[in-house]
Amino acid sequence: MNIDLVARDVVINEEVHGRVEQKLERIMERTQMETPARITVENNKGRYVASITLHVKGREIVAQAEEKNMVAAIDEAIEKADRQFKKHQEKMQTKR
Repeated sequence: MNIDLVARDVVINEEVHGRVEQKLERIMERTQMETPARITVENNKGRYVASITLHVKGREIVAQAEEKNMVAAIDEAIEKADRQFKKHQEKMQTKR
């Protein structure tokens, strides 16, 4: 998977980077194709905003979360993206 991790006014350590990769790999195990992902984390007046964009066949999945804790914001955004991805897969299954 091609993961592009962008930090704005935030320092992301290796532990958080590894955690993001691990969680996104779990999502992408469901698809057999290479899926690019872009994760942006920024500090906005003491609150962290994490947004994730996944480019899957037929759709672009975008999820955003805002929390006081950076890791919580990333986790919530990944969970939202996962729910959207599952819904997209279900729709693709019913169309076939």
